[in-house]
Amino acid sequence: MSSEFTPQDGSCSCYSNTYTINHEPIVRFVCHCTICQDYTGKAYNDVTVLLKSDLSELNIDKTRFRRWKMPPNISRGLCKYCHKPSIEMAVGGNLVLVPTDNYPNPDALPEPSMHLFYNRRVNDIDDGLPKYEGFVQSQTMASKALAQGLYKRVAKR
Repeated sequence: MSSEFTPQDGSCSCYSNTYTINHEPIVRFVCHCTICQDYTGKAYNDVTVLLKSDLSELNIDKTRFRRWKMPPNISRGLCKYCHKPSIEMAVGGNLVLVPTDNYPNPDALPEPSMHLFYNRRVNDIDDGLPKYEGFVQSQTMASKALAQGLYKRVAKR
């Protein structure tokens, strides 16, 4: 990844829901929880986390949001047409999670920093990244990574 982030136009797989990502993600991780498996239809969700203000031209009218589990921490959006992940919202819509499959150039993204809910994995992954298991450990490490990413962003100002 270059040191300067180039904006990218993200979308679901059929391009019915689109948005422009204007800032480097705060954090990127791979989640193996069963909710992400159900949401993506894959063994895991490789996802980036951004602030809502990092996106523009948000055209997600054709996204149907659903909450899989209570408390509803994350609203996961599926395209009404292709039924693929579009975008996810958390913390009252102030945090946005974008699956890396929705970027046209995922090679320009930072590498994932960790695996979450690794105890729910379908297959072992030997990539040298830290692997966290269970709810408490996974949520703690995701929160820590988010806080560190936000701190780095503020410190750059």
